[in-house]
Amino acid sequence: MSKLNVDNIKFCNNIFLAPMAGITDLPLRILAKAGGAGLVYTEMVSAKALVYRDEKTKSLLKINNQERPVAAQIFGSEINIMSEAAKIVQDIGADIVDINLSCPVRKVAKAGAGAKLLANERLVAKILESVVHSVEIPVTIKIRIGLLPGQNVAKEIIHIAQEVGVKMVVVHARPASLGHSGRPDLNAFEESCVDAKIPIIANGGIVDEKTAQNFMKIPRCAGIMIGRGAIGNYSIFKRLENFLSSGKILPTPSKEEKIQWLKKHVKYLVDNYGEKRGLVAFRKVAHYYVKDFPNASKIRFMINTMVNLDDFNSILKVLCKTSP
Repeated sequence: MSKLNVDNIKFCNNIFLAPMAGITDLPLRILAKAGGAGLVYTEMVSAKALVYRDEKTKSLLKINNQERPVAAQIFGSEINIMSEAAKIVQDIGADIVDINLSCPVRKVAKAGAGAKLLANERLVAKILESVVHSVEIPVTIKIRIGLLPGQNVAKEIIHIAQEVGVKMVVVHARPASLGHSGRPDLNAFEESCVDAKIPIIANGGIVDEKTAQNFMKIPRCAGIMIGRGAIGNYSIFKRLENFLSSGKILPTPSKEEKIQWLKKHVKYLVDNYGEKRGLVAFRKVAHYYVKDFPNASKIRFMINTMVNLDDFNSILKVLCKTSP
């Protein structure tokens, strides 16, 4: 697998961290980068909120040089708003601006954004063209194969994207209606790549060597994007890079490694948000760390009720006494 370049941006590998709302904040992105991710994405942010100068939204795009290259993902359905938001993303210092055409969440769809835009190719073309012309950094997009099972609009959207100057497309190989459940449709993904002249990255259900290889066997698949499978499992990027280059399967993380990732994550969260807010933020991802430990439900309860770092240190003692 040859390493990708997008304009003057070089990736150390073609294995990326997916944008996940409420999850891929700065602390998690730094962990993924340390685990070997070639590119990390911010969580999805509202273009309208950015343009209206909402400080909370802008804070979601806080960028650290440790995580570069980093793509900032925006969503919206208004042409002028999207282009103005892209300029803000560029000014903040993101390396890439990514447009979300894949989110199936009702609140986003109700605004005509995310995956809902896949039903309006003319509007997609206008938004993409406007954003590409408004910034100097590369523009990429993330899409679904369609809205419903059996539908595949990805090929047409990819054609539109490359015609207006989009540099790369991530295709989530499930229809929006299925969310993150069910198997990815490999045949639909392959069909969407057929005439692609820009890199196409595979996303959807990639959690290990087998699921990664299933996509990488497909002609014109230039790389893979991992979402939930990377949380608390950040070395997956290096393991998959090694597997795809050598065919060798490296050991999965040990109990000790998982605990070290967990400790680092909490430290970064507290450093970034403060003790109280950082510990609350950890609750969103805690189950990914402890799911394979004995008494996981008890440990999750302790995490959900901790109020300070003393409580967290008590939880660490319990984790260290158990073995997955």
